[in-house]
Amino acid sequence: MGHAQPDYDVAVVGSGAAGLCAALEAAARGATVLLIESQPELGGSTMLSGGIVMAADTSVQRAAGISDSAEALWHDYTYFNQSAVEPGIARHLAYNSGPAVEWLIEHGVRFVRELVYAADEPVPRSHVPTRGGAGIVKALVSAIKERPGVDIAVGQRISRLVTDGHRVIGVAAGDDVINAGAVVIATGGFGANKSLWSAHMPSLTQAGAMGWYVGGAGAQGDAFRFAAQVGAEIVGNDRGLIVPTPGFFTNLEVYFPGWLMMVDRTGQRRVDESASYSIMELAFKRFGPLYAIFDETAKRAAATGVPPEYKQAVPGMEAATSSNWVEPVIDEMVGRGKVSRAETLGRLADSLSVHVAGLENAVARYNDFARCGEDVDFRKGARFLRPIAAPPFYGCELRLGILALTAVGPRIDADARVVGQGGVRIPGLFAAGECAGGVLGGVYMGSGNSMANCVVFGRTAGAGAAQEAIAGRRGTS
Repeated sequence: MGHAQPDYDVAVVGSGAAGLCAALEAAARGATVLLIESQPELGGSTMLSGGIVMAADTSVQRAAGISDSAEALWHDYTYFNQSAVEPGIARHLAYNSGPAVEWLIEHGVRFVRELVYAADEPVPRSHVPTRGGAGIVKALVSAIKERPGVDIAVGQRISRLVTDGHRVIGVAAGDDVINAGAVVIATGGFGANKSLWSAHMPSLTQAGAMGWYVGGAGAQGDAFRFAAQVGAEIVGNDRGLIVPTPGFFTNLEVYFPGWLMMVDRTGQRRVDESASYSIMELAFKRFGPLYAIFDETAKRAAATGVPPEYKQAVPGMEAATSSNWVEPVIDEMVGRGKVSRAETLGRLADSLSVHVAGLENAVARYNDFARCGEDVDFRKGARFLRPIAAPPFYGCELRLGILALTAVGPRIDADARVVGQGGVRIPGLFAAGECAGGVLGGVYMGSGNSMANCVVFGRTAGAGAAQEAIAGRRGTS
């Protein structure tokens, strides 16, 4: 069967950050592009995100007096993930993260001067856009519309890939076929499709009724269907980011107030309660569910006049405290049975099904730390250490429950080519962003890890797809 004359050089399926970057990069290399979005509007889950980009050796860092390098980011990425990410993939991400930020700036994205730490990296690498993910989408869409050769189709969900033997030569929506020299899958994750959670994010099984997804409705896991059609390898099972929650409301809070104490069912502490959400996720995967413990003094202190040290701030935004862990909400949750209250620690432990002696011993040790101002076990900051001594005592169950992003999908190589069983690259098929597997490791690196993945590999996929399509058009492939 001969190749049909392509309608476009490149078809990009999905219009979040990865898809927009792929479309723009392909067009910049002279390719004609069709950008296809299943939802009524462009932007995908990027529209709902903070848009923070993790990168090293950028003009933003240098302006802030921060010395960093792609080599250092590569080392940290590999170290944190214990080689769970292929070194070539990690290196490509690290070395192209800085150029990705500069490219975004060239296309109208603006970043605030201050950078933030994602987790425990040696220097801050998380670049905060002035208008969040929506600002990134707006800038990239504007750039795409100014470039000739790019058509946009919204409200069109692709049902299958079009193939010729082992080569992908287009996409189809029902009976409508679009022939293309190369295809980029950028369909996002699968968080909006709960039927896929148990198979691909088993850590969510502890969530129960607390489980919910924060991203866009288009994150239906379409990449799994495309991967099955062409025999692509699926990698990254159970990778992504799940944020712990008390299940009070369906509101996203990515940190807990540091004054909480947390224990497991044996009554033992397992984590620095002020740790980043990436560290929290690891603790909950290993020991969860955990239980938040505090006393009447802490509850009353959370009523009004919250001290500045208890607030979290992102550059360009006003510092804020938790909307969950404030006295009116806690009292409401006691009434609804979601927070337990008891006059003794023993009775509190019984109500939570936590080991009584374990909890009593853990609280006694924690109170010693509060008195001396040093957490010997988990090194939590002294400003967060407050004794748990004034009855009544309070506690509630915490579970991994808020699915922020997924990182399971068809395996790609460092050139964003989709890889089939046995390591064979599938001609004409690229993938990028949340739908691609193997880029994010078992440890989510923190704020900006996912967006860096989307921008770096979106650009890579767009460039590679354009090169392959144009070469095919010229009869040199």
